[in-house]
Amino acid sequence: MVEGGLKPPYILGIDSGTSACKAALFTLDGCMVAEASIDHRVYHPKPDYAEQDPLEWWDSAVKAVSYIVKKSDVNPDDIVGLSVDSQREAVVFIDKGGERLTRSIIWLDRRAIPQARAISRMIDPQRILEITGLPVDFIFSAPKILWVRENTPEIYEGAWKILCAKDYIVYKLTGRPVTDYTMASRTMLFDIFKLRWSDEVCEALGIDPSILPEALGSWEVAGEVTRDAAEATGLKPGIPVACGGGDRPCEALGAGVVDEGMANIGTGTGSVFEIPLEEPRPDRGMRFDCCLHVVPGRWEYEGIVNATGASLRWFRDNLCLAEALEAGRRGVSVYSILDEEASRIPAGCEGLYYYPHLWGARLPKPNPKARGVFYGILYSHGRGHLVRAILEAAAFQYLGTLRISRELGVEVKLIRMVGGESKSRVWNKIKADVIGVKIEVPRIRDAAALGSAILGGVAAEVYSDPRSAALEVVKVDEIYEPDPLTHKIYERIYEDYMRVYSKLEEAFV
Repeated sequence: MVEGGLKPPYILGIDSGTSACKAALFTLDGCMVAEASIDHRVYHPKPDYAEQDPLEWWDSAVKAVSYIVKKSDVNPDDIVGLSVDSQREAVVFIDKGGERLTRSIIWLDRRAIPQARAISRMIDPQRILEITGLPVDFIFSAPKILWVRENTPEIYEGAWKILCAKDYIVYKLTGRPVTDYTMASRTMLFDIFKLRWSDEVCEALGIDPSILPEALGSWEVAGEVTRDAAEATGLKPGIPVACGGGDRPCEALGAGVVDEGMANIGTGTGSVFEIPLEEPRPDRGMRFDCCLHVVPGRWEYEGIVNATGASLRWFRDNLCLAEALEAGRRGVSVYSILDEEASRIPAGCEGLYYYPHLWGARLPKPNPKARGVFYGILYSHGRGHLVRAILEAAAFQYLGTLRISRELGVEVKLIRMVGGESKSRVWNKIKADVIGVKIEVPRIRDAAALGSAILGGVAAEVYSDPRSAALEVVKVDEIYEPDPLTHKIYERIYEDYMRVYSKLEEAFV
């Protein structure tokens, strides 16, 4: 049921992630009206393979949207615009009839490592970086396309277009095969300066650019909801559908992070930094990817910090039986009890450090051989010290990452944070104190769907542009100001933390 005061018109965001598709309906001032989430499968036919069926993406989207329309008393006539975001790098081969030819190779898949190595021999990796903003890496779409061409040539030869994940859902909604700049900029085939497919890279890799879809701005109209799509979803035919974007830049938009000097940190298993840029500036050190934002005239640095939330979850699952029982008795989350224990420990955990490299290190010092370590344990240390060390470790990785952005000429003065870690006030305050930058937590913490909905609102002409809409619509729920004295203490601790790490690195073989 729609709550009182949440009046139409409404905008719809469809967020198709790796594990599920979420649909969320919002008022024009950014209040959530209704949401639904439908799971879909990841297939692992061989070790290192990870595939999904585009038909299941569409089925999940249909079910999520249908649930909202049918179960929440929303009049379809009141939904004026919509858009879609999704996981990136996945590839979908469709024929001239619009049928998908095979399951999609998604970002988790590792089979294209040999193709990535071959690409480095076909064209200078530095040249790819200069054009696309990306290092040569198997995660991106180009190596996946080459794998399909080499191993299943009948699929490649039968393809009319190669789409990305959300592009397929947009195609099913509108009948138009298009992509957007943000998705294209994760293929390793797109010129982020000229905003078009790179003839130079495509020629070097032997990929005909005509097989790639037209690339548009995320805010541009891809088409309208067709009668067939309306029948499937319960939506009204003719609703404008914005081209949409990748999940991460849509998340930044939904967090209101649209200008240089701001950063969004999406948290969960790991943490992803999205740092807007006013012009494309590829990182020659290959620490940040340089991609397109969903906002016109904006690019962004993107970088990953591994195993931040995963470290705390690992600790909870393996070492917190007593806390789990206590949480059950009190009717609270076990994380609340861990926060309480950590809050009683002083900054620096009295010499106890943790390094959150449970599957290697990404930012701020990439090292695939790195491993997780607790260092400096004394008999006087208790569980609270271990918990706080995990919380501080994530913040130390953030500090190092922001120092790299400063080296690249971007001074971050405001951070927005969304996702699971942002629910912990203790952790938020630790992060603010460590990095010395104000952290704001938006009211809508699952921000990607809101970002998509904003793009849908631009397509419907209820907003003039994504940037101004986000600045108006996104509301801040919590603010964490750094304490200057504690920040100075943490800066000294960080230097020792990194000194210890430099010695540990010698043992990572």
